[in-house]
Amino acid sequence: MIKKAPHEFFYSEFTSFVRRFNQEAMLVAVTQRALSLPRNFGIDNRGDSALRATPPWALAAVAKAAIVHGNAHRRAVPRERDLVTARHMHNTLVAPELDVPALNSAFAILARLAFEQFPYYERGLPELARPVAFFDDHSGRKSLEVISKESMRELVGADMVTAAGIVLMLATGAEINDGYFNPGWLDQINFAELLAELPREEILAVVNSLFAWDMDQFRREDAEASVRTPLPHLDRYAFNPLTSRPFVRLSDGRLIAPIPQLIPRRLTPLELYYAGIKRWGTAFTRDLGELLEDYVGRQFQTLPDATVHSEVVYMQKRQELKSIDWFVVFDDLVVLIEAKATRSPLAARAADVSARKAYTQTLGDAFKQLGRTLGILNKNAPEFAHIPKDRPVIGIVATLDPWYIANSLARDFLPTASLPTLVASVGDLEKLVAIGQRRSVSEILTHITQAGDERQTWDLGAAIHEFGEPTDRNPLLQQAFARLPFGHTQPDQAA
Repeated sequence: MIKKAPHEFFYSEFTSFVRRFNQEAMLVAVTQRALSLPRNFGIDNRGDSALRATPPWALAAVAKAAIVHGNAHRRAVPRERDLVTARHMHNTLVAPELDVPALNSAFAILARLAFEQFPYYERGLPELARPVAFFDDHSGRKSLEVISKESMRELVGADMVTAAGIVLMLATGAEINDGYFNPGWLDQINFAELLAELPREEILAVVNSLFAWDMDQFRREDAEASVRTPLPHLDRYAFNPLTSRPFVRLSDGRLIAPIPQLIPRRLTPLELYYAGIKRWGTAFTRDLGELLEDYVGRQFQTLPDATVHSEVVYMQKRQELKSIDWFVVFDDLVVLIEAKATRSPLAARAADVSARKAYTQTLGDAFKQLGRTLGILNKNAPEFAHIPKDRPVIGIVATLDPWYIANSLARDFLPTASLPTLVASVGDLEKLVAIGQRRSVSEILTHITQAGDERQTWDLGAAIHEFGEPTDRNPLLQQAFARLPFGHTQPDQAA
C-alpha cells in the first residue's frame, strides 16, 4: 500500500477536488488564470507571483482533470483561491514512482520535470512560421512519398500558409476574447475583412481538423491513450489531450482554449507527427526525416561565414555507405550534423522503464553515425576530399523535438562520443542560426564545447542564451512569417 505524508495528496484526491466544480466553469477559470500569466514567461519573470501560484503546466493538469473527470451538473463555481489550492495539490502529489527502482533515477526524475514544464516556454514567431518554412519550402533535393502541399492541405484543412494565418488568428483572438473562439462570430459584419484574408470554410476546416473536440471526444482520446501507453505509477505525467486539441467545444457551441499557450504549437511539425502517422503510416515519418534534414541544411546555409556540404556516399569493403547529413565548414571549425526526426515517445517523456531504450535507439544511432563519419574522414577517403581536415570538429544531433537532458544525465547510456557532440532541437538550432547572422556560430560552438565548460551539458538554447540579442532574427522564419496573412504584424518574440 502506498503511503503519503500529511502534506501530500494522491492523484485521485487531486482529480476529486477539481471535479467538485462545474466542469465548464472550471475551464473558464483556468483560461482566465492562464491569460493572466506573463505572455513570454521565462527566466526573467519566474518570480512573477501569478506564475509561481499557478504555472501553466499545473493549469493544464487542472483543465485535463475537469474535462476527463468533471461533469456539467455541479453547481459550484471555482474562485481564484480554488485554483491555487488545486495547483498546490498538484505540486505535492504523492510520487509512487520514487518507490520503484526502475523509475527513481536522477535521469528519470529530471526528465519528467523537464518534459512537464519546459514545453510551455516555447512561444512566438518560430512556432507560427516553422510549419510554412518546414513543409512548404522543401528544396526538392530528394523526392517525398506522401507529403506535398496538396496532401498537407487535406490533413490540416487548408494550405500551410493559410493554416498558419488561422493559427495566428486563433492565438491572437484567444488573448483578446478571454480564451474564446465562437464560430458564430464569422457571420458578423465586422469579420468581413478577416474573411477576405482567411476563407470561412478553411477556418472551420482547420479548427475541426486540428484544434477542437467536445468533452466526449477528449475523454475517448484520453482513454485510448491510456490503453496505447500505460504508465503505471505515473498518472501525473500521462498524456494530456489538450496538447492534441487546445480548444474545448462547450455546450453552447463556443470554443475555449484553457491553455492558450498551446495554440501556436498545434500546427508545428512536432505536433503534426501523430496526425500524419495516423493518415499515412511510416511513409510519413520517412518524409518527415527528409524534411528535417533539408530544413537543417537550409538553416545553416543562411550563415554568412559557412559553407555547407550535403551527405557523402562512399565505399567501404565494397559496400556503399552514407555519411552524416551535413558538413558545415567554417574557417576554424567543421561541424558534422546528423538529423533525427523520430519524436520522443510519451513513455520516454514520462521517463518510464522504456525511456533509456528510446534515447539509445534514436540518439545512440546518431552518435554512432557521427563517429563513423569522423573515422572515415580522418582516413582521408577520396570521397571526402572537399572537407577540410586541418581544423577542430564538433558534432550535432539535430532533433525534431527537444530530448531534454540528452546533453547531461542521458549521456550515461549513450555511446561514448568520439568528438564533442551536442543534441539540439530544431527550435534551438533556429536560435543559433539567428545569432549566427551577426556573430560566428563557430566561435559560439567552440566556446560552449571547450573542456570544463558546463554549458556543453545544457540544452543548446540555454547554452547560447547569453550570446543572443533581442534583435536577432532567423532568416527562414522571417521569410515564412512575411508570407502569412497579417504577416506584417510581427509577434513579440524574437526568433
